Amino acid sequence: MPTALLREMADTFDQAIVSAGGRPPDVTLAKEQHAAYSGALRDAGYEIEVVPTDDAYPDCVFIEDTAVVLGSVVLATRPGARERRGEVEPVVERLRERLPVFSIEAPGTLDGGDVMILGGTVFVGRSRRSNEEGIAQLRDTADSQGMSLVTVPVDGVLHLKSAVLPVDDGTVVVTPGTVDESLLAGLRIVHEMPHERHSFSALPLRNGTLLVTSSAPDTTAALTRLGITTVPIDVSEIQAADGGLTCMSILIGD
Repeated sequence: MPTALLREMADTFDQAIVSAGGRPPDVTLAKEQHAAYSGALRDAGYEIEVVPTDDAYPDCVFIEDTAVVLGSVVLATRPGARERRGEVEPVVERLRERLPVFSIEAPGTLDGGDVMILGGTVFVGRSRRSNEEGIAQLRDTADSQGMSLVTVPVDGVLHLKSAVLPVDDGTVVVTPGTVDESLLAGLRIVHEMPHERHSFSALPLRNGTLLVTSSAPDTTAALTRLGITTVPIDVSEIQAADGGLTCMSILIGD
């Protein structure tokens, strides 16, 4: 059965890394929103598996950053934020029960939020968190799985998936001015509405629906007009910590 691997939210989530000028999230509300997110994945047909939290790592709910499933293997990351590197092993321990695991080695860094897989192509963001050495090691793993890799430098955002969100196998939503869109050749591009800049996030689900943030209704309406079935969810406190809908799960066997 397809599985969504999640990690419980730390009581210290209000100490998560936030962008300059940002506000700390409300932990109580964030936990309620995380529970609703888990419920949405369950409703879409995923078995939910949860890794226990660790209050020493306020950002650990953002499990996506710790590992990438590439074909028949897992690549354990080496997060660009040094204080997050202890988040990796408890997640990889669970994934190792299912698939062989390879690891990004120093001096490489890679965050899972910089990795977007569409069909046989791996798009990777060159960002403050993922460096050239980490991307080179990702390329080696992608090659071993018969997948091609496209490097996409990002500007003004934390991760690639802060700027480019897949909504189906051939469509992405892009925040204008954050990436060179020519590197997304072959994909249908929908632009995030200017007045909703950095408010939209999305996660395609196995039942054919698209989980979307309720904070970007006009961008969502543009997708609905394309025939995409959307399910809005409020994750305001997750977004306060620079998170989105892909950040909180690793989907396996999808």
